[in-house]
Amino acid sequence: MADILENELDPRRRQHLLTWLANQLQRYELQPTVLGTDDNVVLRVMSPRTHTTRFIACVPAPQVGTWAWVWSTDWALITDPRAVPTIAEAMSA
Repeated sequence: MADILENELDPRRRQHLLTWLANQLQRYELQPTVLGTDDNVVLRVMSPRTHTTRFIACVPAPQVGTWAWVWSTDWALITDPRAVPTIAEAMSA
């Protein structure tokens, strides 16, 4: 994600980052929806294939100066190029 927002730890960036992730996950035939506003936001991801609903949060990772996406069984730094495929696989499981 070539975006200056990835290095800003302002909580208001959560919505932007989760919206970006939602757009990426649609390519994997998932149905993501950003819920909430500003710093109280989560991403709901529904999988029509497995009939599951999961949630992803976006939290600061200050030790590396960026953000991480977190779900029930794992996490991924937003700067990791493997993050979106990893999340898509987890949401489809």
